Amino acid sequence: MVILLFGYEPFLEFSENPSMIIAQRLNGQKIKNHSIVSKILPVDYSKVEKEITESIKLFHPDLVVGLGVAPGRSKITPEKIAINYKYSEAADNSGSKPNGELIDQTQSNGIFSTLPVETIVHTLSDSGIPSSLSLSAGGYLCNYAMFIIVRESLKSGVRGGFIHMPLHDNFVAKHPDMNYPSMDIKMIQDAIELSIKTSLPA
Repeated sequence: MVILLFGYEPFLEFSENPSMIIAQRLNGQKIKNHSIVSKILPVDYSKVEKEITESIKLFHPDLVVGLGVAPGRSKITPEKIAINYKYSEAADNSGSKPNGELIDQTQSNGIFSTLPVETIVHTLSDSGIPSSLSLSAGGYLCNYAMFIIVRESLKSGVRGGFIHMPLHDNFVAKHPDMNYPSMDIKMIQDAIELSIKTSLPA
């Protein structure tokens, strides 16, 4: 029984990515007798889809969760929907900058997470972890990854979705000029573990 967890590598001016840190910390851990397998996605539009689809085929997970950082947000934000659209004003790590094409011409304009996102928000909030539901995964690679994760999870009949987190406090402390909100890295990890527990089938 496997939980497949995706984080992202650093990008742009963010030389540390908490989604990568959390994914690496949880790799090999167990939650409800499910083993976590973590993969770090490249910030590269040309490679993300292949990495996700091949990992799902290889590990046959019971749950697939993508993680990403949303600089500027102060809460854990499970994403409700991914849009079938690739557009970014900022280039990815390979220099690519999509200009508005569809992710998948065979799919609808949007695809909903199959994680119990509303329950996750309530559970985290009740546990003292700031959380709110997000209705936009943005236009950068997190939306792209979420779309692929949910599409492929639906094909496999398992739950899949995406969760954004704030920047971690250690990084922001080292870059006060950025002036971003942050969260303690241990609280972020606790939030993701609790989100996974909430998402696993009973």
